[in-house]
Amino acid sequence: MSDDKNGSVQPEQKLVLRPVVGLTENLPKDELEQIVVQAIKAHRRLRDLAEVRQDEWHAIEAHAAATGTEPSRIAYVTAMIDMHAQQTVLSTLLDVLGYIPSVPGD
Repeated sequence: MSDDKNGSVQPEQKLVLRPVVGLTENLPKDELEQIVVQAIKAHRRLRDLAEVRQDEWHAIEAHAAATGTEPSRIAYVTAMIDMHAQQTVLSTLLDVLGYIPSVPGD
């Protein structure tokens, strides 16, 4: 996010991973859809892991005084970074595909 001259926060341009676009833009739709479905499933796994890591961190934090950065907090931050990186990949793939494919729940 960036500040405009009035001090209000404005969203930045959408991040697009050009290498992902280059690798996938000429694939047949059915093949690209398979890749997108796998990316959606990967994102769901990473989201679930991040939630588990957050719960672990909060449980430990609630029972002990924080003395610096705890390993559980580092695990949570790392899981969130992984999830958001995958979200950027997924967003780019969805842009190339042009629609959200149906993905059965896990």
